[in-house]
Amino acid sequence: MKNFFQKKLFLRWAARNRRLFSRAPYRLRQRDGSFVMGFRGVSRHIECRFSEGGAIEIRIFYGKEFYDIVKEFDLYEEQTPEGRWLCSACRNWPNPEKAEPIIEYEDRAALWIKHSFEPLAAWTRDSFTRNAKLCLFRYRGCTSAFVAQGHLLKKIRKRRDYFKKVPVLMAKKRKRG
Repeated sequence: MKNFFQKKLFLRWAARNRRLFSRAPYRLRQRDGSFVMGFRGVSRHIECRFSEGGAIEIRIFYGKEFYDIVKEFDLYEEQTPEGRWLCSACRNWPNPEKAEPIIEYEDRAALWIKHSFEPLAAWTRDSFTRNAKLCLFRYRGCTSAFVAQGHLLKKIRKRRDYFKKVPVLMAKKRKRG
């Protein structure tokens, strides 16, 4: 099923709401049941994978090696007997650090937009900055990654499993003339 609901919705919504992203998303590839987005001007090591089952993950690759998932915007939709929509993961496994009530939406599209797409766009604004670095770690066959800047960047560079840092934003190509 190549054209699942959230794929069509995200592509349409992102095109209409480009201003919400710090860097425009674009489709890299698709498979049956998933598609992958990149972001203009952002390192090729950073991808956003959407699956038909509801996972939305910011994934990190280095070379051809999968490194880590640095952020998730997953949504496991459920329709209530009254016809409203909610995320069953939020209901079943609430975040103890956030005392937010479970929100039910009148329509399915609003659930996806408010729960996952808008937070994804906000994350790009916070993470895809001039000072942000993609930090890679490797220790005894395990890998991990962080998008970091400022104080956090200084702190994690001191870790003994620190391997490499890569700019999040790619340098603009200069015109020769």
